[in-house]
Amino acid sequence: MSIEQILEIAGAASALLLIAGLVIGQLNGEWRIWPAPPVGSLKSFGFWTLFRTLNVVVLILGIERFLTTLGGDALPLRIACAAVSLISGIAYAYTLWSLGRKATYCQASGLATGGVYRWTRNPQYATAIAAFATLGIAAAAWDATLLAGSLVIVYAMMARAEEPWLETRYGRSYLDYKAEVPRFFNLRHAAAELSAFVMTKSPSLAKHLQTKR
Repeated sequence: MSIEQILEIAGAASALLLIAGLVIGQLNGEWRIWPAPPVGSLKSFGFWTLFRTLNVVVLILGIERFLTTLGGDALPLRIACAAVSLISGIAYAYTLWSLGRKATYCQASGLATGGVYRWTRNPQYATAIAAFATLGIAAAAWDATLLAGSLVIVYAMMARAEEPWLETRYGRSYLDYKAEVPRFFNLRHAAAELSAFVMTKSPSLAKHLQTKR
């Protein structure tokens, strides 16, 4: 059995078990695997092993497939997707740093609503989803693309599974924040920020756009 086959099997098994575990956890709280179970528990060990395995497999296969199959008419699109994936990955690392270790591992450390959290309630998930979705497209290989898609699903399910946990810990503060900021991408806020930037940096362009309206 080749290393590639081992990675494919490990990735597929991790993806299936994670998705099944997240679904079961939503139906029965006693079987919840996310938000993270107590550190040192069997469920915690199982979740983090599967989750990290899937992330590593997707990264290895995605990058390898991209680098070894460069060419064809779709190359410009694939390169663009790889660039977006890299930028999103850097943004993901920044959001992890801004949130802090405790909150990243689901230890209540205060509700974050400023900075990047004005744009999305889940900047880690939003940037990870963007990074792995575009990596899957850039890879253009059935194994890497399917596993990247499954990882995107896992991140989306994790974000949804966290919400009742956050509501319990932060109550009305989180509910008000939830009503104001979308789960993943705050396009309305982005449009407002862009409009404000144009108005400030280029008054002539802003006046021209207003005239067009």
